[in-house]
This record gives sequence, structure tokens and C-alpha cells, in this order.
Amino acid sequence: MARQIEQAEPTKSKEGGKGSGKLIVTGVLMLPVIAVLMPSCIVLAINMAPAIVAYAVDRTREKYLAVTVGLLNFCGTLPAEVALWQRGQTYDAAMDIASDAFFWLVAYGAAALGWAIYLMIPPILGHYYEITSHARLQSHQRKQQALIEAWGEEVTGEITEKPSG
Repeated sequence: MARQIEQAEPTKSKEGGKGSGKLIVTGVLMLPVIAVLMPSCIVLAINMAPAIVAYAVDRTREKYLAVTVGLLNFCGTLPAEVALWQRGQTYDAAMDIASDAFFWLVAYGAAALGWAIYLMIPPILGHYYEITSHARLQSHQRKQQALIEAWGEEVTGEITEKPSG
């Protein structure tokens, strides 16, 4: 038994090493892409700030807030990225776009819509499920009453005491 445990431990450390190696390789491969697309990365980083904040604030394992805000924030960032690509990948164009209030409004407005969806959907769904559950309960009670009328009180399962005599 002790030998099996000793053999299992090196396997775990090897798997951990492979994961960190993949991360390093991915980082090294991404460096040239980031260097070439630095103006796009600048615009993306500025406009995606609400998604970064949502990720930092979201303490759940599933990160529903980060996903909701992040996806809509990314959609709002796309017009700024497209404008940058049309003007050319230069730092001057990136700074012009990053200082344009319209692109901030679109990106941050989309992120605000993501926050609104995240905050509004759970109460709406809760109310919907409350209504449907109540309707199902009433339906079952009607069916139960019909069974009692057809078969008598014995089908309820309640024991009524009869006077012995």
C-alpha cells in the first residue's frame, strides 16, 4: 500500500509540471502576437476594464457575472477595434480611439447591459418558477379532488376513526 502511494505521487507532480510547461509555451508563443498587435491590445485593455472588474468581483466558481459582463463588453469593444484596424495598427490611431468618448460609451454601455442582465434575470426567473409551481400545485389538487369524488375518502390515505359498537 505504501509503495502504491509513493508511486502515485511522482505522477501527480509530472502532470503539474506539464500544465505549467504548457502555460509557459503559450506565453512565449503569444509574445510576438502581442508585440505586433500592441495598439489593438491597448484599445482592448482600456475598453475591457469592466469585464476585468467583473471577473475580480465575481467570487463564484462558475463566474457567471464575469461571463455575462465580459461577453457583452467584448461585443461593445469590437467597434473600436474595427475602427483601429481601418485606420491602421499605429499607436496614434490607438490613442485617438482610446480617447474617443463614443467608443467608451459603446463598450461601457454594453458592459452595463451585462450587469443589468446579471442582476435582473434571477428575480424574473424566480417569479416565473413561483407562478408555474403554484399552477402545477393547483392542477394536482384538482386531480386529487376528482379522485376523491370518484373513489371516496379512502384514497386520501387518511385514517378516520369509526366508533366501535
